Amino acid sequence: MTADNRQLSSLKLKMAAVLLVLATSGPLTAVATASPPGASGNERLRQAAFGELQSAYGTEPGRIEIDVATLDPRLQVPVCAEPLLPTVNRLSPNGGRVTVRVECHDDSPWTRHVAASVRVFQDIVVSSRALARGSIVGAGDITLQERDISTLRGQVIMDPTVALGQAVRRAISADTVLNIDLLEAPVLVQRGDMVVLTAERGSIAIRQTGIALQAGEAGKQIPVRNNSSDRVVQAVVTGAGEVKVIF
Repeated sequence: MTADNRQLSSLKLKMAAVLLVLATSGPLTAVATASPPGASGNERLRQAAFGELQSAYGTEPGRIEIDVATLDPRLQVPVCAEPLLPTVNRLSPNGGRVTVRVECHDDSPWTRHVAASVRVFQDIVVSSRALARGSIVGAGDITLQERDISTLRGQVIMDPTVALGQAVRRAISADTVLNIDLLEAPVLVQRGDMVVLTAERGSIAIRQTGIALQAGEAGKQIPVRNNSSDRVVQAVVTGAGEVKVIF
């Protein structure tokens, strides 16, 4: 086997190349792709699909791995006299399974669809220890780890500040990937809590105490019983144990 043939066989068997952050742009437009001379039609088809995915994901942050499916050797694709034209539809930024449409526009035109999988590795927020339900996420509770986000569900979190100060909806173990659905605004006032009730009109502010008749997180409107007048007023939670009367 010649050195060129060995290289082509290696590409055919190991198309799962690891890409570092690429400097090329990745618009989802069709770009004609030329193949090395001497390559078979099947090899050129796979190379065209790989190159299109490489360009499409070139601007994604993190690390990318592309694996183009091996073609059935019994189905030999004719060598195209013109550069192949690959396109990708429904490209997900998180990777996963994709199909590349490859067209030949020579005197005997043809179209083939090539299956591939794309793995996108990015640094995302993961719990560094177990947290009980309702725990407020602090800096020591989370860390950044590289994960394959193509296998993850939900909207993962890449910015730690998004998670800080939020409460976990359920108990989680260490090494749990945090996503938006797993977090919620922390409850700052519990039902039955004594709260500071502030009423403002212009530059005048009056503060009294009251009893929260409902739990609430920041910004939530809850009923509060004024201890002085025994009246129930609607107020917005502004902080831990603090509410502001709505006029």
